[in-house]
This record gives sequence, structure tokens and C-alpha cells, in this order.
Amino acid sequence: MNRRAPPSIAGLALVALGVLTGEEARGEPASSVPEPEVHHAPLPDTSLGFQPAAPRPTLAWAALQLVPSPEVAVGRQRHVGPSGEVDAGPRAAFGLRWQLTPVLWSFGVHPSQPRWRTFVVDPLARQSGSIELSTSFEYIGGHVDRLLARPGLRVYLPVAHKGEYLSVSLGTSVYAYEGFRVAYDVGAYILAGTLGVQMTVAPAHAPLAAIATVRLRYF
Repeated sequence: MNRRAPPSIAGLALVALGVLTGEEARGEPASSVPEPEVHHAPLPDTSLGFQPAAPRPTLAWAALQLVPSPEVAVGRQRHVGPSGEVDAGPRAAFGLRWQLTPVLWSFGVHPSQPRWRTFVVDPLARQSGSIELSTSFEYIGGHVDRLLARPGLRVYLPVAHKGEYLSVSLGTSVYAYEGFRVAYDVGAYILAGTLGVQMTVAPAHAPLAAIATVRLRYF
């Protein structure tokens, strides 16, 4: 009678391997140990942002606008006498000027800053290079003795240190005095534009042929 040989260790190992392989092929997990849950912490927000400065009128700004700039107007006075119009010769009159800037566009500020200003204009935006719609009110005494309003257009150009040390301006304005008049002005400014000298000329208007203004400007 033939007897079967006992299974060898190698054969048992092959059988066990086949069983495990068959379980994995059927999608059955080889181990019942659950996988640990992984919680992902949110990443911090590293983006940076800023709000551009937006200057607005304040009580301090309004008070500084009330400080006038002194000026001297030089012209020729004429009056009508019995024999007709008579030239009374050159005359000088003292005056005061107040200035406002309804709108200004600055081409000298950094591109990240807003270029438009309304009424409140910081010195850097004006003196570093800008174009403004200006409005000035002035009282001239003496042979003129009247209050004038001058709407106009002016450009500022920097000369030294982006206009903080020195800047210049060129402008034109209109006013009503013995008809509609046109004037032209040129100026030079130091101390970031807070102190300057302006010369205004009106070639076609004898009573106000030239006006020299010591300009004091705060924003």
C-alpha cells in the first residue's frame, strides 16, 4: 500500500502565498488595521495689501487756506477828464490773494499712488510735477479797489529734489475788470512749495499790467 508523503515546508508556504494573493485580488484588505485620519491645517494668508492715502478737507486745512499771500500790483491809472481820457501815470497798489485748487493731476508721484487731487493737495504731488485747475481770489486796493476772481490753468515742474528744494510754474488765468481780461504768470518756489514768488502780467490791461505776489501755500 502506497502512503502519501507529508507536505513539505516549501509547499505550505506556496499555499499560504496563494491564499493571500487571492484575497488581495478580490479587493479584500490583507489587514484589518484602520488607516489614521490626516487633518490638513489651513495655510496662513501671506498676501499684502494697502489703502492709498486719500486726503480730505479738515478744519486745519480750511484755516490754512484763509492765510493770504501779499502782493503788489503795478499799472497805469487812467481817468476821463474835461478833455477826454487822461493817463495819470504809473501807480502801485497793495493786495492780498487767496488760492484754491479744485482739481489737480500729478504726473510726478509714484505710480502706486493716486494721481488726482481735489482741493487738498499735498506738496509732493504738486511740486514734483502736476497740472492744476486753479482759482484765486484777490483784493487789490489803491487805484483798483476791488475784489477779483481768477480761474486759470497752471503747470508745475520740479527743478531740484523732485521740487522739494526748487520748482517752477507757468500758468494763465482770466478775470473780469473793464471787460474780459487774460493774464499770464510765472513762479518759482522753495521749501516744498510753501514759499514762492509769482509774477502775473496782463499786457493788454494797463491798470493791472504786472502783479508781484509772495505766495504762501499750505496744501
